[in-house]
Amino acid sequence: MAKITLKEIAKRLHLSPSTISKALNDSYEISEETKRKVREFAQRHNYQPNPLAKYLKLGKTNNIGVLLPNIQTSFSAQLLRYLHKSAIHNSYNFILMQSIDNEKDEERALLTLTNQGVDGILIAPVSETSNQQLLSDIHNNNCPVVIFDRIHYNLDTHKVGIDNVRSTYLATEELIKINRKNIIAFCGKNIGVTQYRLEGYRKALEDYNIPIKEENIIYIDYRKSLTKIDEGLKKIIIRHMRSNDPPNAILGTTETLTTRVLGVLADLKIQVPKEIAVIGFSNIEFANSLNPALSTVHQPTEEMASTALRLLLDLINSKRDRSQIDFQTILLETSIQLRKSTMLT
Repeated sequence: MAKITLKEIAKRLHLSPSTISKALNDSYEISEETKRKVREFAQRHNYQPNPLAKYLKLGKTNNIGVLLPNIQTSFSAQLLRYLHKSAIHNSYNFILMQSIDNEKDEERALLTLTNQGVDGILIAPVSETSNQQLLSDIHNNNCPVVIFDRIHYNLDTHKVGIDNVRSTYLATEELIKINRKNIIAFCGKNIGVTQYRLEGYRKALEDYNIPIKEENIIYIDYRKSLTKIDEGLKKIIIRHMRSNDPPNAILGTTETLTTRVLGVLADLKIQVPKEIAVIGFSNIEFANSLNPALSTVHQPTEEMASTALRLLLDLINSKRDRSQIDFQTILLETSIQLRKSTMLT
C-alpha cells in the first residue's frame, strides 16, 4: 500500500496542508477537535512524516550518532540499552556505528554520520589522537560532539567517564590484599584508556613497595579476531607460568581481556584463584555464573549513558556559541565487585 502524504491528508479532509502540519505538531492555532480528527485519520492511514522535509524546515533530524569501538561486550550492550531508553524518552533516535578500534573505520563512520545529518554525536574514540582534526571540525562547524567512556581526548567538549587511574588502583590493591604481588596486567594495545589504567596499576604496586616488572605488562592487539586473541593469551600465560617466577594474579584492563582470560586459564587447567587470582574491568551480567565467579570493576553504564545524552541534547538545543560554553568532565564512581576468582579459602 502506497504511503499517504501530508498533501493527501489535506485533500481528503478538505483542509490546507499547513493546517494538517500544525495539527500534527500540536499547534495552539488549531482547535482540539481538528487536531483529534487529523491525528485519527493519520493514524488510521499509517501516515509517516518525511524526515528530509522536517530537516529542511527545522534544521533537525532528531537523530543522534553513536560511535563505539565495538558492540560485542556487555559494557557496550548496556550503554546502548540505556542510550536507547534515554533517546526515546527525549523523542530522539540514534544511528549506531562501530570503529572496531580502527582509526580508518572510525573516520568512515564519522563521515557517514555527518552525511546522514545527525544532530549530534556521542563517541568513545579509538585512541587519544584518532581523527582529532575531523572531530574538531565536526564539533565546531557541523554538529556537537560529546566524548564518553574513553574521555582522555583533546577536544573542548563535555566528557563523561570514570576515574581510570583510581579504579585500576583499587582493583590492583584487592590482589595485593590477598598477598598476590606478581600480577600480570593485560592491556589493549593503542586504546585510549590503557595508559591511565596502567598508571593505577603501577601506583598501587609502588605504594605497597612491590617492584614493577615491565615483562608483566602485556599489550594485546584488538584488531585481531577473538580466536587469535585467545591464542595469544594462551601462549603468553604458558610462557610466564614456565618462568622462574610465575605470576599468581592477572589484572584485565578491558572487558574482553578480563572475560577471555578466564576461559583460557580453564583450557590450560590452571586453577583460579588457587594458582592465579583474576580481577578486571567487566560489566558482564552473568559474572556470578562463571566458574569461578569473576571479580570485576563494574562501570555505571546507565548513569554514563543518560548523562552523556543529556549533555549532548543540551548542546544541540543551546543557542550559545560553543566557545562560550563551560564544558564539563564528569567522572563517575565505579564499584569493585569481589567474587570467587579472588577469594582464597
